[in-house]
Amino acid sequence: MPPPQRRTARRELDPCMRARICELHTEAHWGYKRIHRAHPEIPISTIRNTIKKEQERINQRSMPRTGPPEKLTDENKQKLIELTIQYPHIKYMELRNAIDNKVTIRTIQGMFQKIHKRKWKQRKRPEILPLNAQKRLAWALRYEAYTPREWQRILWSDECTVERGKGGQLIWTWHSLSEQLMEHDMFWGGFKFDERSPLVPLTPDGSSAGGGITATVIKQLYMEQLPGLLREGDIFMQDNAPVHRAHIIRNLLRELGLDLMEWPPYSPDLNPIENIWAIMKTIIHNDHPELQNAPDNEQTLLALIQAAKEA
Repeated sequence: MPPPQRRTARRELDPCMRARICELHTEAHWGYKRIHRAHPEIPISTIRNTIKKEQERINQRSMPRTGPPEKLTDENKQKLIELTIQYPHIKYMELRNAIDNKVTIRTIQGMFQKIHKRKWKQRKRPEILPLNAQKRLAWALRYEAYTPREWQRILWSDECTVERGKGGQLIWTWHSLSEQLMEHDMFWGGFKFDERSPLVPLTPDGSSAGGGITATVIKQLYMEQLPGLLREGDIFMQDNAPVHRAHIIRNLLRELGLDLMEWPPYSPDLNPIENIWAIMKTIIHNDHPELQNAPDNEQTLLALIQAAKEA
């Protein structure tokens, strides 16, 4: 008895071949067998199914597979999502127990992957030393008595990235992919009570080892933007990022004679421009959904910059 022949996997027909088969059947009125004689490499059963399912396809492309039935009910999915929001450090085993161990941990991971949510290593928070606590209190007392007119004199500035959400034991925190700290296309902006700066794209310093936004880039930016934005008596606010504390930046601000708002070390982010960035990103996301999956090239970068300026 001859050994059974091993069946080879059949390749799916491409849209062009499907269109050709359907055209021979509908336009030339060829039968299944005649089409098979012209294309013997295609089984008659495939020809028959291709013709029968022509109306179900769009541009002769395969319809999405339904896949296996969902193991998680909509109620369980919603429960898992709510638990990660309420308890950001919750573990997979605890999530599994919350739905009575009905599915595996891999199934739960797959569910969160579909909604672009996963666990990230939580960054270490700096310890607040007594000296820094005193500096925080001194800062609060200094500005506590500021009048609305005095607050109107402050130019709030910041850099923003627009994206396409330690101790001995690492802590994982739940949030969306776009919420993870990343470095992509960066902009600078600032605003006062009655005035705002243009949205300025920041070009990485190609001469630096890391190729990022260096003090040289910030110095050039400040030289171009600050003289036209600040008047006598105004206060300039920037955060405590290392690039802002560089000597060439401090020397430049001193030469410009600017009054600075000095933040205590490890201060909470009280800059109101953060609210502006959030609004801008929401507008870009809503008005330009095509940028979400756009290719990573120069054309996409220019489109993103234009969308940010319009927002």
